[in-house]
Amino acid sequence: MRRHRPISEARLRHALPESRVSPLAVGLQRLLGAAYARFALRLRGLVFRHPERLVEAWRDHLEGRTRLVLAFRHPYGDEPQLLAHAFASILPRTARRMGTPLPGRAWARFVHGYEVPLWSGPFVRWLLPRAGAVPVYHVKFDKPSVERILSVLRDGPHPLALAPEGQVSYRAETLPRLERGALRLGFWCAEELAAAGRPERVVVLPVSVHYRFDKGGIGALEALVARTEADVGRPRAPSPRGLALERRGAALLERLEAVDEALIAAAERYYGAAPGKGAPRTRDERLGALLEEALRRAEAAFGIRREGDSIARVYRIRQEGWDRIFPESGLAPRESLERRLADRKAGEAWYVMRHMEFVDLCYYLDSAYPRGGPGGPSFDRLAEAAYSAADLSARLVGGNITDRPSVLDRRALVSIAAPIDLSERLPAYAKDRKAAMDSAFLELSEGYMRSIEEAMDERSGL
Repeated sequence: MRRHRPISEARLRHALPESRVSPLAVGLQRLLGAAYARFALRLRGLVFRHPERLVEAWRDHLEGRTRLVLAFRHPYGDEPQLLAHAFASILPRTARRMGTPLPGRAWARFVHGYEVPLWSGPFVRWLLPRAGAVPVYHVKFDKPSVERILSVLRDGPHPLALAPEGQVSYRAETLPRLERGALRLGFWCAEELAAAGRPERVVVLPVSVHYRFDKGGIGALEALVARTEADVGRPRAPSPRGLALERRGAALLERLEAVDEALIAAAERYYGAAPGKGAPRTRDERLGALLEEALRRAEAAFGIRREGDSIARVYRIRQEGWDRIFPESGLAPRESLERRLADRKAGEAWYVMRHMEFVDLCYYLDSAYPRGGPGGPSFDRLAEAAYSAADLSARLVGGNITDRPSVLDRRALVSIAAPIDLSERLPAYAKDRKAAMDSAFLELSEGYMRSIEEAMDERSGL
């Protein structure tokens, strides 16, 4: 495991140019997109499920009948990169094979957290605004950001793409916490179009991404688990090579559950928890107590009040931390007292944010997931669990999502659920906004669940 160098100095905040779709970014996608998907994403194939829904929705947008919101699941972390490649390169070929070629270029403008350019590298900071990506704040209403996103949805030539989960959720085959921002933006846009007498309808299209990991790489997965076992001080398991895949998978599951227990115990020792006192607690109850303690410590260090659920609290801690590392007001001269105090605040913020990074991952982890699904554990869930165990081991000592491993080749299934027409719901929205929002939210959730169930039905077991 690599050692993480703490941040010890305040840094200048990067000023990005205004977001727009640059011909250069489009050209780079056409030139390098396939190679990036092959070598960086380890992608060995991609298919659309219900491609006719995506083709029709995109055609309606390009021909001016609708304004399209692509609401995509975000369980792996690299969905924007994957979907940018899928939309720009694979969707047009799919449409041509269906005999319904698109009347224009397939390009989407993705919404990203405002903090992404802060922690990412120079190329990402160069690419995001030129690819038309637009930033958003999770925990405060920033009117210019919201107006910019609404303008893209209302008037832009390209569909808007955003993740209703709000951030990476680490599990593809369950539906964790969803936010209502995508639907809220859609209803606002529909109201503005109706008020202006424009005929376009606002449509939300649920998009669900599922990876099929290469079972031939089970040796690499076993080696990853062995490294995590070494991290937590567990003895190295004997190599099961030569056994059937099903038996190797069962052995891997047992090892992962033992590693999970060791990681939770290590976190309890770090946070001073006392398992075993009083009534017995389940693994998930123990983890829940750890998350609450981590959030409490971070909020106390930053002077933040506890508000909302765990992920809302994560958002506020994350924003406070990055704002201290990258002060919005700029930096004083390097040798001044104010600058040295800013450096101290930045260094303290980095350590406080380790609590946030722990919760950011563990909120989505439960003991039932690796064993769940039709017919018991699947290789895909084992891969997700092994990645999460290695990720958690790294986060306990200073890591973040950039340490999440990727040791297996994979194929992608991009499933398209039925579109949700928000414009036809405007009369109900005008009468009772909450009821109309609840109804649309339920339909979005059900669309994702149908995609998950279909993907699980099509998947083979161990």
